[in-house]
Amino acid sequence: MGGSKGTSTTTMKNVPAYAEEYVKSYLLKGNNIAFGAAYDSFFTQYSEETYAPLFQNEIDGIAALATRGRNGSVVIDKGGTVITDSLDGDYLEGSNAAFQAMLVDATTKPSNTFETQIRNLLGGTLYNIGDLSAENQAYSLTSIIAARYNNRAAASMYKANYDMERITQDRLLYQASEYSKESVKDAEWLRKAGMFYRVWLQGSYEDSYKNWFEGQVLEVNRVEVLGNTIRALVGTHSKKTSPFYRPSPAGNVISGAMSGAAMGALMGGKTANPYMIVGGAIVGGIVGYLSS
Repeated sequence: MGGSKGTSTTTMKNVPAYAEEYVKSYLLKGNNIAFGAAYDSFFTQYSEETYAPLFQNEIDGIAALATRGRNGSVVIDKGGTVITDSLDGDYLEGSNAAFQAMLVDATTKPSNTFETQIRNLLGGTLYNIGDLSAENQAYSLTSIIAARYNNRAAASMYKANYDMERITQDRLLYQASEYSKESVKDAEWLRKAGMFYRVWLQGSYEDSYKNWFEGQVLEVNRVEVLGNTIRALVGTHSKKTSPFYRPSPAGNVISGAMSGAAMGALMGGKTANPYMIVGGAIVGGIVGYLSS
């Protein structure tokens, strides 16, 4: 396998003497534009607000969401307690305070009315005629009537309460499933409260970075302005690569001699006359040298 080699040259030209003062003046002006007061008049960083602050309503809303998510709801907590107690059967036997209050009203008031307005009048007459024993048999016989009917009414009310609570339990099964999701909703609201603030805070970080980056770009522009000034004066340089495709003279002599010797051997016939070989080598070497 063969290869090729090359060289490169760089040509440099100095500024003519008569142009040196003009070049210095031009570079000084470029430097003043890049690093002097003139630059600030052309390139200034934006100084107004670029990111809106959180308003008080937003802050209050985020805080309210966080409080709701962290502490839950009083209404939901009470509703959950009622559902749990009802499904546990706590109200089947009439232990509900509201039911007990209603039961007292339903039994006590009729009893008081019967005792005070009806029973005291049973067996009484305006004048005592005949039996003077002062015994009121009707009054005695009615002593248990109020309690009897109160017990019957209470039993009926307990039965009605039990049946109603069983129906309520069936209806609350769906509500219980919905209420069981409230803890997940609270966690989601708490997460959203944190996410809302994090989004705003992340935006403020990005805005600060953009402002910083703008300042860095302005500083880089200074260097670019000066660099453009220098490039306008320096211009460009060129490279020229010249590969050596021809073999060296010594190589041509050797290869020519070898070819000539081979030709001389062929011309000498089967005996390979050495004089022919030497003569061919000399002639071939001369031809190779001349070709280089």
